[in-house]
Amino acid sequence: MVRTFGRSVSSAAVALLVVVAACNDLRNPESPKLEAWTAPPETGELRGVGFIGSGTDIQTFGFDVQSMQARITGLFLGAEPSTSATLITGQTEPGTSFTAFRASSSFCSTPSNGAEFEAVGHLMEPGVDTYVAYTVKGCDNGPAGFGVDTWSVDIPSRGYHKDGAVTGDIMKQ
Repeated sequence: MVRTFGRSVSSAAVALLVVVAACNDLRNPESPKLEAWTAPPETGELRGVGFIGSGTDIQTFGFDVQSMQARITGLFLGAEPSTSATLITGQTEPGTSFTAFRASSSFCSTPSNGAEFEAVGHLMEPGVDTYVAYTVKGCDNGPAGFGVDTWSVDIPSRGYHKDGAVTGDIMKQ
């Protein structure tokens, strides 16, 4: 087999282009870093049903979010009855999605008892119909009915944060 100069130059040019594209620091090309690659989400499941708060300041929720094989699926329904607000994420709600899942949570006193997910949900309340990014954190600290599970929700664009002990149950797998 006879090698041609053109193929060798082409191969070298492609190899150089790959190295340059993979490096984010051209001053240190010996340590390439892939810019576009992100790790797949951790696997696990976080489920819950119940409410936090008391009196007229309660937040109700029901959810089941699973992360497996680089896919995050599920359903989240949340409501705050005092403001008539609802937040929904699921495949039957166009424009919503689950964007991240973490199989532990520093929100929990024992991080391995909890999990977190991030999502984009459809927020509806009187005079508001919009899509918002939010984070849910849940801690499965014991059996249902003992009031030891904890839950939180954050909607940064609305300056909204609520957390507390769950009347109901959080289940992490």
